Amino acid sequence: MVFTAALEIFDPWTVGHAAVLTKAFEQKLVDKVFIVPTTVNYYRPDKRYLFSFDEKLIIIKDFLVGFKYDAEIDTIEKDKSGDWRTIDLVQYFKEKFPNDELYLIIGEDSFKEFKTWTRYEDILKYVKLIVANRKDHVVKTQELTNEGQIPAIPLDMGNAFEDCSATRVRNRLIEELMDMYLSDRDWYNEVG
Repeated sequence: MVFTAALEIFDPWTVGHAAVLTKAFEQKLVDKVFIVPTTVNYYRPDKRYLFSFDEKLIIIKDFLVGFKYDAEIDTIEKDKSGDWRTIDLVQYFKEKFPNDELYLIIGEDSFKEFKTWTRYEDILKYVKLIVANRKDHVVKTQELTNEGQIPAIPLDMGNAFEDCSATRVRNRLIEELMDMYLSDRDWYNEVG
């Protein structure tokens, strides 16, 4: 039996995503992973991205050069509108791999908000969730309804997540770009 997983990437690709991917293989939770860059932000559709879809592809392709596990990029979400949701993604993979056991790899923060996802109960009909845990946290289950719970397979990240959130990466990138901009204009020499 093949265990196929999808890892949906928003903006930007970080060392945290790389760590999740590596740990999922090291812990033998998956045999193959499809990395799905997206242009859709379900919760903030008006949000501007740092990188275009094509730039994200270049960054992820560069990461995959020499990567020792079976991972590839799927560009299904390149031209999707705000109507596209995770349920559409998991249905797409179920049609593509009807005989595989499918997983969706998500972060602990997303897992905590899972009940707010569009058709979250239907997502669970197609995939099992793998939840990447932050240090000292252990995700087991979360209440789904009065009758049941959301099953989740914990992906122990250990210290791999320290200091690598997408927000922190974006903020650091903006700081460095601003520093380069000001340095190029001799701003630091003028202030003094």
